[in-house]
Amino acid sequence: MTFNEQVTQFIDSHHLVRPNSKLVLGVSGGADSMALLHFFYRKQKEWMLALAVCSVDHRLRGMDSTEDLNYVASFCADRDILFIGKTVDARSWSREKKISIETAARALRYQAFAETMKATNADALVLAHHGDDQIETMLMRQVRGTVGLGRAGIPVRRAFGSKEIIRPFLSQTKKDLERYCAQNGIVPRQDETNNSDAHTRNRFRKYVLPFLKKENPSVHLKFQYESERIAEDESLLGQMAEQQLETVTLEKEKTRYALSIPKLIGIHPALQRRTIHLLLCYLYTSQQLQPSHQPIHIEQLLQLLRSNRSSGAAFFPMGLTARKSYDRCWVGFMPNFGGMSEKIKIAIPGQTEFPSGYFEADYVKADHLSNELGRDCFIFDDAAVSLPLFVRTFRNGDRMSPNGMAGSQKIQRIFINEKVDRNQRLIWPMVTDAKDNVLWLPMLKRAVTLPSPQTSQEKNYLKLKFIPFAGFGRTQA
Repeated sequence: MTFNEQVTQFIDSHHLVRPNSKLVLGVSGGADSMALLHFFYRKQKEWMLALAVCSVDHRLRGMDSTEDLNYVASFCADRDILFIGKTVDARSWSREKKISIETAARALRYQAFAETMKATNADALVLAHHGDDQIETMLMRQVRGTVGLGRAGIPVRRAFGSKEIIRPFLSQTKKDLERYCAQNGIVPRQDETNNSDAHTRNRFRKYVLPFLKKENPSVHLKFQYESERIAEDESLLGQMAEQQLETVTLEKEKTRYALSIPKLIGIHPALQRRTIHLLLCYLYTSQQLQPSHQPIHIEQLLQLLRSNRSSGAAFFPMGLTARKSYDRCWVGFMPNFGGMSEKIKIAIPGQTEFPSGYFEADYVKADHLSNELGRDCFIFDDAAVSLPLFVRTFRNGDRMSPNGMAGSQKIQRIFINEKVDRNQRLIWPMVTDAKDNVLWLPMLKRAVTLPSPQTSQEKNYLKLKFIPFAGFGRTQA
């Protein structure tokens, strides 16, 4: 079959394009997207399509990226195709959001696509991902340890807001698209960054794909078949996991779930993992967070649930926690603790709960001090600090003046020196006074001199004791 016949068959078999559709094509000027633009331009009348092209200059390659945009604009003008160009500052966005430049560029690019779709009332966004991209993506995710639907790689179609994204070239290779361009007199733009070994995808493209293609020139079709089968399997397993999550859930709040441990560990182990994966995705999404758990976190939670201990805890990225108590396990973010950095007033006397443990506060006589000087205790003269006391988590820029040390030290540096696990840093308690001065990092550092046991026997001193949940407080190996 010809290129045209193969792509048309793929589009028809996946029901990607309907007559009279309004489509936005994402075009960069490279061989892949220029082949896409030319193919749909040729099909425009036959399929009665309304086309618009969106090209995005990320301002990462100086005049080269500007010329890419101008090249696409000129190509569209010559063929009377609606062109919408967007210029974004990926580097500034990366700094502002503290994300990689690649992630920032992608986010801004898709934002530009969404704006163009809204402006043109388009039905779908069409992108030029091809079979080689599919192989690279699936292998990279496998190496990274991706779980669930992510293992399927690039979907043929997916939701995009209220519309969708379609990818009609997944049955073709990079060479197929380059050959199509050459046959049709298209001279695509070149992006030299695609040759740099600094990017993981480029290394897979340069060193892994040639070996696979040598073993099987049609390997891209095998990966595409596997991708679609994984997606189908995940769809069914996802439905089963949803049913199981509903069955094992005892209580449900906005930011956390209470699970029945006997019910959850009573189902098939494979479905246990699917159910936990689904739960973690729900919880992260509820906080507008990108799910950031890995297989190791699912195994940690399963280990907690299967343990013979009646209580314990597990800790996950972004401050999500799991707390086990007999036959019940709460998984999620602490309620009324938005952003994990809000202050909680410490009850004196009394007990104050925190994501990683709880505090007990009371007054003690001086003659009891010698037995109360562990790293989990903080004893001081309350007249020497500004009350009330609060507990919160780390914020960027936090510092304290550790007892016996001249000057102040960054909390972040203390965490590093003490080898505190990265996930636990997000929920490590910090006791502050009314002026937000850091007085105590439980189990790590104090900023106030402890009273001497030889001090006045009549005076009462305030004692704070931190009782961590099982599993909290372990440092990195």
